[in-house]
Amino acid sequence: MIPTDSFSLIVIGGVALVAFWLVFSLVRKMFGLVLLVALAVGAWVLWSNPHLLYSVSGGLLGAP
Repeated sequence: MIPTDSFSLIVIGGVALVAFWLVFSLVRKMFGLVLLVALAVGAWVLWSNPHLLYSVSGGLLGAP
């Protein structure tokens, strides 16, 4: 049951805003970490496979 007095509603709203902010900041940080890991894995795959690097670069980096 939701309380009807103003103070309780303000406290519930404040707690909800803080919880939303925490979740949003954690999701943003996790997205950044996942993006960095994906870039690192992609760079490692291209570094370890010169033929793939050549085909992705369109031949701009020279012959494999």
